[in-house]
Amino acid sequence: MSLPLEGIRVIDLGQIFAAPYCTLQLAYLGAEIIKIEPPGTGDPLRRPGASPGGVNYSFLMLNVNKKSVTLNLKHPRAREILFKLMDPADVLIENYSTGVMESLGLGYETLRDRFPRLIYASGKGYGSDGPRAKLGALDSTVQASSGLISVTGFSDGPGTRTPATFIDMGTGSHLTSAILAAIIQRGRTGRGQKVEVAMLDITVPSMTGLIANQLEGKPYTRMGNRHRNACPSNIYAAADGEILIFCLSEAHWATVAKLMRREDLIGSARYKDHASRFAIADEVDGLVSEWTRVHRRDELVETLLEQGVPCAPVRSVAEVASDPELARRRMLIDSEFPARGKIKVMGSPLKLSEGDYASQRLRPPPALGEHTAEVLATVGIDSVALAQLRADGVV
Repeated sequence: MSLPLEGIRVIDLGQIFAAPYCTLQLAYLGAEIIKIEPPGTGDPLRRPGASPGGVNYSFLMLNVNKKSVTLNLKHPRAREILFKLMDPADVLIENYSTGVMESLGLGYETLRDRFPRLIYASGKGYGSDGPRAKLGALDSTVQASSGLISVTGFSDGPGTRTPATFIDMGTGSHLTSAILAAIIQRGRTGRGQKVEVAMLDITVPSMTGLIANQLEGKPYTRMGNRHRNACPSNIYAAADGEILIFCLSEAHWATVAKLMRREDLIGSARYKDHASRFAIADEVDGLVSEWTRVHRRDELVETLLEQGVPCAPVRSVAEVASDPELARRRMLIDSEFPARGKIKVMGSPLKLSEGDYASQRLRPPPALGEHTAEVLATVGIDSVALAQLRADGVV
């Protein structure tokens, strides 16, 4: 059975995390991804001079099922070649800083008349049309500017960022959605369009409850792992690790109290509801900790889940990376790379019932420029011409 995007060609000018994650999803859906990289260094995420085997493992994880072509887009001849590749292309994706594409003569306003069916997809930090358009953006800096850092951490310390790149990956996911919508619309109109996703914008939905609190005049203050509308709710030490317990309802609290053999707390006025317990959260957490710390983590999880209480083990990255469930769900997939040997690459969270995703041929992540000759041959550039292009610094 064919994949949904078979026959769709994507010109990928993306770098680092956001755009490459977008094109990874499109690749798993069957699109042909032609990744255009600068000669010599490639996508900055490769970090050839600082990584074992000349390529960063994160790059390998996000660039499976793609073809790598080197083009020096600062060279006029390289841009001419890019235009030839774009003639049959359906989508162009980029996440350069605002103004870079325009400076290369590759802005949407320049290309839209020449390629009327092209879907031009841009990932930006703060949008390309506002006062912050040229402000550089990384996942960490947008965590700061979006307010996420201000609400993360403990009340007696500074806000903290997360090293997980939720914003980059969220931007890639939203950009994928926008591209798929534009493909559907082009099927009706025959015309392409520009779609744009800003990193700051994608943080706003995740802040829904926090912004609602602010609009209601109840601004949020940092409280670590607690929740003011669910108490007890915290991370508790177990005999061999940690567990998160989240008492969302009064029934959950009553269940925990019974498991602690403290039924007397259920009828006490001091513990009568979430607000009352939150007012004495240190005391409540102390009682729960006395119970959890003498039990093994996974035994606690099993007991609480049997009783319907929301909880989860606080797992290390090592535990997650070796979890057989990730392999079963094809979220970490076996692959290889010549300079690194056997590796794991990132799978797709998109699971469709129609389409044989599990058995599709997996193309390993490409070496820099690995497919330059193959792809450029499709636009009439033979080996002699390619050698001259290399000598001239074009590819």
